[in-house]
Amino acid sequence: MTGFRVAGLAAGALGAALVAIACFSEHEPSGPETGLTCARAVEPPGPDTAFVVIQGFAFQPATVTVSAGVRVVWINCEGSGTPGHTTTATAGVWDSPTLQPGDEYSVVPAAGSWDYYCRVHPFMQGRVVVQ
Repeated sequence: MTGFRVAGLAAGALGAALVAIACFSEHEPSGPETGLTCARAVEPPGPDTAFVVIQGFAFQPATVTVSAGVRVVWINCEGSGTPGHTTTATAGVWDSPTLQPGDEYSVVPAAGSWDYYCRVHPFMQGRVVVQ
């Protein structure tokens, strides 16, 4: 009976893991409504989303190229105790609040090339290219 209980628990855990993986398939939208985490942000995004990870006082990738209508999501993956960051377009198109570690911000930018930076750390710079 104990062996069955352990096997049943293992099967249940495996099933839950498969459901979690399926929830984040590359065909499903990603963003604030899906509970984005830093671990998720390093996986392939959905077709309507692009991820920019903020880590090591840098935007990664520094330049992201997307199609029109794609949501760009920044997530602060700095360690606990690290000062917050912003994503602020130089053209004034968007300006996030200060993002603490674990916070995210998203925008669907219009077509064009948009340079942005962190207001707190202006040496942090990036670009979004919308085709």
